[in-house]
Amino acid sequence: MSSFFYKNTLFLQFIFWVIPLAFLPNKCLAGLNDLMKYDDQHENEQTIKLALNETGNEKKESTNISKELTRPEKLSYPLFLGLCCGKCGGNMPLNIFGAGTPEPHEFRIKANLSWGRMVGMRRGTSNRSTKDTLGQYMMSPRKMDMYMSNVSVGYAFSDRFFAGIMGMYVNKDMEMVRRDGRRSSMYSQGAGDTMLMTKTLLYADDYLIPTSQVSLLLGVSLPTGSIDQDEKGQILPYSMQLGSGTFDPFIGVLYEGSNSPFWWGANVSYLARAYENYKSYNLGDEYRADLYAMYQARYNLVGELQIKGKYVGDIEGEAQEIEQDGNGHMRGNPNMPFMSNLFDPNNYGGSTLDLTAGVQWQPFHNHILNAQFSFPLFQNLHGTQLEKDFTASVTYYIEVPLRKSRRAKKSGKGLDFLGF
Repeated sequence: MSSFFYKNTLFLQFIFWVIPLAFLPNKCLAGLNDLMKYDDQHENEQTIKLALNETGNEKKESTNISKELTRPEKLSYPLFLGLCCGKCGGNMPLNIFGAGTPEPHEFRIKANLSWGRMVGMRRGTSNRSTKDTLGQYMMSPRKMDMYMSNVSVGYAFSDRFFAGIMGMYVNKDMEMVRRDGRRSSMYSQGAGDTMLMTKTLLYADDYLIPTSQVSLLLGVSLPTGSIDQDEKGQILPYSMQLGSGTFDPFIGVLYEGSNSPFWWGANVSYLARAYENYKSYNLGDEYRADLYAMYQARYNLVGELQIKGKYVGDIEGEAQEIEQDGNGHMRGNPNMPFMSNLFDPNNYGGSTLDLTAGVQWQPFHNHILNAQFSFPLFQNLHGTQLEKDFTASVTYYIEVPLRKSRRAKKSGKGLDFLGF
């Protein structure tokens, strides 16, 4: 029983987080979406007229929402505006940093659980057998499971500016094999690094329901994850640590486009490992580039495909326990070869290209459940490493309008056709 709870810590935490979120006050649930009922009773032309304020109610205050952004003269609104608010682009894969930016004066809450598996060895772009690896090292990894859960909370201060924080909890389980056939395992678990992020809108072609927009991401990763994970007094290898040990700034640019029921976008980002941590090493810089396309089949259902590219640089330096004390070396002698490829900093980093398929479902207004499955299309790894097999994840997302939000549900009134 204790083994079950140990290996399922992240799953239990995810359930603990999601259940309270699913039972927030009624103003966040809002039934099964008054928007659907409206669409069933009216034609799309009438919806466009309402969006353009052609109903005769010229003084409707809810349309006078921004002095910063201008509104094109000839703009018609499609029937599907996305699962989350139109301001954030309507639909985005929720695994992208900055995805799901709510309307001003609203909170965004995301809870995510992911499971990644790595099986088999690879050197560069070629598979390498465990037997071949054991010809070079006394021990070799066979597989690794990594469970990660995170919760992020963000707030939109205005049409242009959003800020958020994300905390993580990580569980790593690696199976090892020795030359004589004996097997063993390594475990580590605990809090990961914490992310602080801001998103600033640089351009949008419409102030309310943009069909094209560009945003700037700025943030920093805080070293809250441990780099002191050990086993029986011996430091664990770099891949079993829970953080970087450094303050790591990052920058990114997001493009989002739409022509309902299709949605698409691209983003690039760079995370810098600018200096050595107190163990005398630093992880490699990270470069990411994502492309995605989405199709909204129903008012509450969206399918998505995503191509994710990533490059990670080499580890620079060595942990003091490995370089000076001989941890991870044969006979504990720093002048002897490494016991395993995991302790050699030359066996880290490389390029990967993944394909991710997913589906988003809106069980309640302002709530989204996103399930994703990812597998590698290409891997070019530095040195000898475990290769990626797959990653599966589930994300639960909620937008919480405050009283000052223009989407706040007024007493005695239902949602309008924009979900406001």
